Amino acid sequence: MESFEREIYAHYFEVENFQPMPNETKSVSLDFLLENYEAFFFDAFGTFYCQNEYVYPGAVEMYNKVRASGKPMRLVTNAASTSIPLMVESLARMQIPFEASEILSSGDLFAPFAKEKGIHEAFYIGRPNGTHFVEKGGVQISDNPSENTVIVSATGKEEHLFEDALKILRRPGAKMVVLNPDAWAPRIHAPREGVSGCYAHRLYKEAHPETFYFGKPFKALYEKALASLPRKMKTVMIGDTLATDIGGAMHAGIDAALLIGRNQPAAELEDDEKFLKLRPTYYLDKL
Repeated sequence: MESFEREIYAHYFEVENFQPMPNETKSVSLDFLLENYEAFFFDAFGTFYCQNEYVYPGAVEMYNKVRASGKPMRLVTNAASTSIPLMVESLARMQIPFEASEILSSGDLFAPFAKEKGIHEAFYIGRPNGTHFVEKGGVQISDNPSENTVIVSATGKEEHLFEDALKILRRPGAKMVVLNPDAWAPRIHAPREGVSGCYAHRLYKEAHPETFYFGKPFKALYEKALASLPRKMKTVMIGDTLATDIGGAMHAGIDAALLIGRNQPAAELEDDEKFLKLRPTYYLDKL
């Protein structure tokens, strides 16, 4: 991981009161998981696909094998800049279809939070279709919100957005809501790069507002996913990011299998595990 990436995830683990998770990690196949688990949680971006609907080799086969087992499948995603209906359409095009009811998005956690905190206006940083989750919470998007709230669901591409957000976050009683805490993300023909969580942490370091995080590695999204199952089931999470997919699942009491080499560089794995004091339940070697 990059040094700033480590700083961000260390901050998340402190906020969420993570305890060390020093497992004796086993290298296993998908067949092993199918034999030993009743339900499957999956990360989306970096596990099944990447930018521009690029589908990873073996991803469709992995999906088909688990789907054919008849076991419950859930997509547990931080993709809060994409509405569920659009995600359903995109997944179908990639031949990894999920029903809307099978998708648990960090964005869906916002509406009850907004109601609880009485948020009615917010400055929004993210892609246009990500406003779906904000509007679902009854919150109007404003360039100058009276409640001094900034919502981050993706990296702001326009340079002025960062400074505009900082002005709001430096006001008394300011709040920042991070709908996608992912710090870094994989790319197909380019190095991994900092994304929404990286952008939000820069804002946090500059202004130190009261900050609320939704999605992996924070426990609430996993708890919602578990509650969506028909009953209490032995569940495994499959993902490509050590801190969020794997650490978050294990913190919520869910076994987790890491796909190495996408958002977790193989050469850095041992050092990253030591830094995070976290080892997965499994490495998924064979799909």
